Amino acid sequence: MTTLLGGIVAAGAIAGLCFLYIWQGNRIQELTAAYEEAREQVEAEQEINRILSVRIDEAFSLERVARIARDQLGMSEPTIIHYVPIPTD
Repeated sequence: MTTLLGGIVAAGAIAGLCFLYIWQGNRIQELTAAYEEAREQVEAEQEINRILSVRIDEAFSLERVARIARDQLGMSEPTIIHYVPIPTD
């Protein structure tokens, strides 16, 4: 009877270890897939950030500001500037 009980306990332990091994492999695959998905998402967000950075640089470029000043605000390029000296006492 004790050998039968010992055999059942040993079989249960082996079955438990097999289950743990299979579960561990499955969990590693799930985590690897989640990691890859997160990595792809980060890469996509970084690409969006690069695009937006270029758009910001273009929006605040001196050429664009000068064009807006001429076209929308009616400003013109500066001509010769004459300075008037202030007399000192």
